[in-house]
Amino acid sequence: MRALSVLSGLFVTILGAAALSACAPDSAPTRGDQSLSEASAMNGPGPGASDARVPELGASPAIAKQSKISMADGIAQAEKEHGAVIEAKFELNDDGKLSLSLYPLGAGVDKDAERNVFQELAGDPTTLPFTGSLEVFADQEHLTRSARDLTLMQLSYLNVADAVAKMPNNSFVYWAIPTSRYGVAGYGVYYLTAKNKSKYVFVDGLGDWGSGWDVWDFGSEPGEGATDARVPELGDDLSVVLQSKISMADALDASEKQYGPAIEAKYEIGDDGKLSLSIYPVKDIDLDAERNTFQELAGDPTVTPFEGSLSTFAVPDAEHLTRSARDLTLVQTASLTLRDAVDLAEWVEPGGFVFWAIPTIRETRSGYGVYVYGKDKKVHYFFIS
Repeated sequence: MRALSVLSGLFVTILGAAALSACAPDSAPTRGDQSLSEASAMNGPGPGASDARVPELGASPAIAKQSKISMADGIAQAEKEHGAVIEAKFELNDDGKLSLSLYPLGAGVDKDAERNVFQELAGDPTTLPFTGSLEVFADQEHLTRSARDLTLMQLSYLNVADAVAKMPNNSFVYWAIPTSRYGVAGYGVYYLTAKNKSKYVFVDGLGDWGSGWDVWDFGSEPGEGATDARVPELGDDLSVVLQSKISMADALDASEKQYGPAIEAKYEIGDDGKLSLSIYPVKDIDLDAERNTFQELAGDPTVTPFEGSLSTFAVPDAEHLTRSARDLTLVQTASLTLRDAVDLAEWVEPGGFVFWAIPTIRETRSGYGVYVYGKDKKVHYFFIS
């Protein structure tokens, strides 16, 4: 591999067969390839989709046509009254009756998952005017699912309403959710034709989909383009990370061998005021957020061997659940792994010590925010995608 240039505020493009082959599986399409939308001829998302959900409308989805309000009008009403909608679907409720469920955000689409409020507006669409009851989610399934929805929407220039509007004029849309296909963020949309034939379409969100490995050098901090508010928690003297007897790369190698791929890793000062290393492994990197298990391996990196204690996130810890769901979704749509990003940071800043590596977004591109304490005793921040 070779670098074309390294300039502050600009980027280094990492080239080479190894880099390109690692970006995506052999079967993955390029943007504009028909295989991205080939699911339109299927009854479901197909093998390239990253989630397993399907509509819940019983034996015939045509029941959705009992609704007196269209999906587009329902979304418009919900967004006017409650905020940006990140998911919309007709489904059967617990009583077996038709319901329209819309998921408006409580804190806006620009807020990251851990600082947002996830809600559901659900009601009977067979009577007008449509009036739904609003519920704030506190359960693990809906928190992680909504965090994933929001993240995929943030990786797209299109929104749910845009995706619905792309369906044929004489169609009846009954399902529109954020999803990814071969790592591309977009929307899975089911609709009924005039003859009640059900079709599925993947709508590309048209976000920035990286086809290679890039490293942006932003100096000492992320700057205004960052989409999350987190910063290292290491006090005033960041050289404290040099007390560690294990590098992040070596710690990740050991952790991933035992616990699975990591979606986040960082050195920080623990509640006891001492240096700690936290790694966030998941059991199945290909499994969607709502069906995954999120964990933290944390321990003292100043003693050898590094041995952390493993804990699993669960409600009521909404902060870590939504953050982890966001992390996982970004890893699944990035062109490289967290471990790859750490290697690239070490390569760009020789002799430096990587002390923070988390998935993040710049504009609509998924990647990793990586801090390095350099040999020059200065902090360097890279966005690696």
